[in-house]
This record gives sequence, C-alpha cells and structure tokens, in this order.
Amino acid sequence: MQDETAGKHEKQQQAVIIGASIAGLLAARVLTQYYEQVLIIERDALPAEPRPRAGVPQSHHLHRLLPRGKMILERLFPGFLDSLLEQGAFPMEHTNSLLIAKDGRTTLSAPSMMGKEATCSRAMLEWEIRRRVQAQAGVRFLARKDVIGLIPSADRKHITGIQLREHGQLAEQTSVRADLIIDASGRSSKLTHWLQELGYHLPEDEQVHSAIGYSTRYYKFATGTYPEWSALFKFFAQSDGVAYQRIEDDTCAVIIGNIGGHYPPTDATAFEQRLADSLGSYLPKLLQGAQPLGDPRGYRIPMCVRHHFEQMEDWPGGLLVMGDAFCNFDPIYGQGMSVAAIEAETLERCLYEQQGHIQPGFERYVLQRMQETIAPAWWLSSISDLNSPGVTYTGPSPIRSVRLIQLYLDLYLKNGMLHDRELYQKGLAEQAYLPRYLMMNGLLISPREVINARMLANLLAFAEASDEQKLLTAFCQDYPGSIEQVFDEAIPDFSLSFEGLPDFAPTEEVPVYQ
Repeated sequence: MQDETAGKHEKQQQAVIIGASIAGLLAARVLTQYYEQVLIIERDALPAEPRPRAGVPQSHHLHRLLPRGKMILERLFPGFLDSLLEQGAFPMEHTNSLLIAKDGRTTLSAPSMMGKEATCSRAMLEWEIRRRVQAQAGVRFLARKDVIGLIPSADRKHITGIQLREHGQLAEQTSVRADLIIDASGRSSKLTHWLQELGYHLPEDEQVHSAIGYSTRYYKFATGTYPEWSALFKFFAQSDGVAYQRIEDDTCAVIIGNIGGHYPPTDATAFEQRLADSLGSYLPKLLQGAQPLGDPRGYRIPMCVRHHFEQMEDWPGGLLVMGDAFCNFDPIYGQGMSVAAIEAETLERCLYEQQGHIQPGFERYVLQRMQETIAPAWWLSSISDLNSPGVTYTGPSPIRSVRLIQLYLDLYLKNGMLHDRELYQKGLAEQAYLPRYLMMNGLLISPREVINARMLANLLAFAEASDEQKLLTAFCQDYPGSIEQVFDEAIPDFSLSFEGLPDFAPTEEVPVYQ
C-alpha cells in the first residue's frame, strides 16, 4: 500500500473513532491518509506511561501478537519492534521456547517465523502504538468522554455524528459531527442497542458459549537468574492450558486458562498448586528464583460473539465497526490484536480502492471484506473451543465437523512433532509439520494448507493403529463421501483471507523434540 498515493487525493474532513483500543488506534493510523482530522474518543484517562487502563479489564493479562499482526504493525509503524526493544521489551529472537502437546509430548525451540521478535505487556504495546498515532498529523484524543448515541441523517440512511458527555456524569451532552464514525469500543460496545433505537433490524449473530476463565500472575527474576525457556504454551486437554512469557523489566507473566466453566483460581496458594499440577517438573525450570508480583487476577468471558452487520442491506453510511465490537475471540489463542490489525489493513485497502472518493455502499462493502479476512481466526478459535465439554454454538452457520477436525489436528500435532526432526535432518524443512501448524495459527496460511487429503495420507503412513482407526472410523461413520469431499465441505474457502500475502516456508532452524 502506497501512502503517498493516498495523499494525492482530496481528503475528507473528519473521522471519529469510539475507543482508543488497539483496533481504534490502528484504524486511526490508516485514516490519517484519507481524513484531515481523526478524533479518538476514549472514556478512560490515557496514561502518559505504560500502565493498564481501567476500561480494559483484560489489560492485566498476558497478550501476544501473532506473526500476521506483527507484520502489519511493522508496516504501519516502521521500526515498531525496535522501539519496543528500546523501551525494554524482551528480545525473543534465538531464545528457547517450550510447546507441550495434549499427549504430553514436547518440542523445544519451535522455529520462529519472523526473525526479530519483542514480547511485552499489553500496557507497553498499547502505549507504543498510541505514542506513534499521537505523532500523526491531524490526530486528536478526547479522553474521559462517554459516547451515548449516534446521530442519524433525516432519512436515517447515514450516521452523521455522535452524542457524548463527560465520563461518569449524566447532565450536559454535546455532539460531534463526522464523515465517518468507527466503533472500536470492544466487548462493551453499545452499537447493537444504538442501531435498534434507530429502528434497524439486526441479523442473527454467532455465539460460542465457552464460559472462558483465566488467571494471570506476574513474577520478577533476580538479576542473572533467568529460566531455560523464554516462552511456554501447554495446550488445553482434559486439564488447564498454560501460557508463560518473559516480558519487560526482568518479569514474566503466567496465565492459567480453562473453558466450559472450569475457572482457574485467583487465590495465590490455589493458583500455585494448580500451576504445579499442570506443569509438573517443568515448573521449577520456569520460575526458579522468581518472586511473585502481587496476587493472581482473574478474568471471565461467558461467550464469544461474531456480529454480521454486513448482512444488513440498510446498513447506514458513515458507520463502521472494528475489533471486539465486531467479532471477539477466546483470548487464550492470542488472536484479538492481530485480527484488529488485519481489519485495519482491510480498511486501508478498501479506502485505497476508492481513490479518496467514497462511493455509496462503501461501509457495508468494508464490513463484508472484513468478515472474509477474519473468518480463519473465528473458525480456528471456534473449532478448538467447541471440542471441549459444555461449550455450545448458537447462530445461523454452525461450525461443521468439529470432532473430525479435532481428531485430525491431534493426529497432526502428535505425529508431526514426532517426525519433523527426521525431515530436518534430511534437508526437507519445507515438509515440516509443526512450523506449518504454527503458521496456520499465526494467520499466515490457510487451514486448508494444513488440513487436506494429501497431508492426511502422509500422517496415516506413520500413525499408530489406534489413532488411525479412530480417525478413519470418524470418516466412515459420520461423513459419507470421499475424503476430499469431506474436507472441502468441512473447511470454508479462506482464499480471500490471504490475498496479497507472500508464500511462507518453514525455517531451517532445527527444533529439538522430546
């Protein structure tokens, strides 16, 4: 995308963004190329240094950018990773990570897909993005303000402004006019209520009732006493999932997550016991010499929601929605911030296509394109959650073949981790399984590149008899037709989600499997 090309066209006057979230900040960066003024309205006071905000209840917990998100941020903000490292973020490049599969099998030093990496707290990441956006010409922030409604045109075909008031007050209201309004206010968005107040009929949304819970505790290492691994991820199985990550200032975050109403504890003693039960002998190697920084803190999410505003033929002009207000995910997979970056990039492409002259129906078209680009993230998150007992789906488009896909992915991980070392030793890195799995979950390649008939044949060639029988039985009993037909029907066509991305190949770094 050539920013200088966008700058040659006449800009519209003002865009307003509701929420200084990651999604809102990235939208603002894109809009500066097409609008004279970009106003970001935020209900919180905005800290002058990296610090969690009250209006972001999940900000205390571990966040991560997937590879696709890092690529986009580095393009929107050149030198972004270097800036994080200068601020004290932890340099992940050339460090060891540990991945623990459902069957307990582990791999060390899972190959990196991006080279340079920096890991830090959500507060530092958001602060660095906000600092970059504040430096853009025409950007203003209006803090401690609550948006309380939309202002429609006389025929109600357009949204022309918003109503707002001081945060925490009920008296005086003011209005702000804009050519474009973007709701990026997160899970607490009032957009559906506002639209219904104006007489719009909303399409049925999709809901995955996951009853997600997770608890996070931070630790600080004594100088010079650092663990063997810089990151760890333990998959959900019949027990907790665990994520561990070194971040800035010689600290690390440990998160215990579970699903289906099995909430991890926030009591310090119970948290440490649960962590020991989950990690066993790996725990001392992670936290030896580290001291807790306060008690664990919990966060619970009853369900994940995907709205389908793009289906509204009467969707009003002048209005868009992004981030968690549009579609939200199980946070344990770390998709949210990267999906926000993908949405911002999609908005940028759509604006570029318009050449600075917004046509009728543009906003609905953007929402349609966003749905296409975020579809793999929703599918991957839903497939994983729906495999857990007690998790249910409601909505117009049920996820198909959940059991079959999960059996396949379990087999893929188990046998892929077993045989990748041999592939690397033979110089066949491009055939490695685990890097391809990580690229899929990093939103770099389509699930169809991992889940297909050719790959299944390779997996079955060295599968244990019990695993092979379980998977083939699922095919025969539940899914008539050829294997190719089953996969084609079970996995959506995600081709539009990866348009313009380069081809990715596994690195030649050799992982160590145990």
